[in-house]
Amino acid sequence: MIVDDGSTDETGKILDDYAKRFSSVKVLTKPNLGYDIRRVPLNINLASNYIARAGLKTEFFMISGDDCVYPPTYTETIVARMQTNSRVVIASGLPSAERYTTREHSPSGSGRVVDSQFWTEVGGYPSKAGWETWLLYKAAQMGLETCLYDDLHFEHARPRGTQHQFTYWGAAMGGLGYHPLYVVGRIAKNALVRTIGVKGSTNLLRGYLLSQLGSDDPFISPFEQPLREFVGRQQSRRISHIVTSLL
Repeated sequence: MIVDDGSTDETGKILDDYAKRFSSVKVLTKPNLGYDIRRVPLNINLASNYIARAGLKTEFFMISGDDCVYPPTYTETIVARMQTNSRVVIASGLPSAERYTTREHSPSGSGRVVDSQFWTEVGGYPSKAGWETWLLYKAAQMGLETCLYDDLHFEHARPRGTQHQFTYWGAAMGGLGYHPLYVVGRIAKNALVRTIGVKGSTNLLRGYLLSQLGSDDPFISPFEQPLREFVGRQQSRRISHIVTSLL
């Protein structure tokens, strides 16, 4: 299932050709309303809901943006690995641009393979800043596992964050209930070793503070309190472990 939300290049024509050649390819075309990251989780849910209404049964599905290029056996390899461990419900390879950077052990948002039963159980993505990370913590809260296969690399043709400039990433940390010390460490690490640099890290901080001050925008709002408390506890333990290891 492919959602074409108003592409202005040759995407629509290419998709029409694929749909004519392959009956399994379904395309949903929407008008071009300009860039808005808020529509991303809505479009993903729209695609998954279409599949559910069509009565199609899947064991796994992969989420991908239009700017990603994958090796030929990328999905096949990840699914085969996930099938050896039923507790792994989300997995991805590693974007090549981040191959040599310090990175948390979390699957990428695009290129992410998700267990269909788990996805149905949690109800898909919430339409809030931090939807991708929410799914990872939701899995952990349920006692399930996620996996980043860093030997599988794929390409992002467009650098991430070029539109929202990482402000929503900061708002996501606030909405998910990140521990303040964890937020400070994350911003410092991004400024020093990640490609988003000082400007992107400043926007992370701005987005986080915006979420703490409160907003009338429902996209920048807290997630469910039990999950926020779970995230805070996890990060508190991690901070304690780091401090203890330094003493």
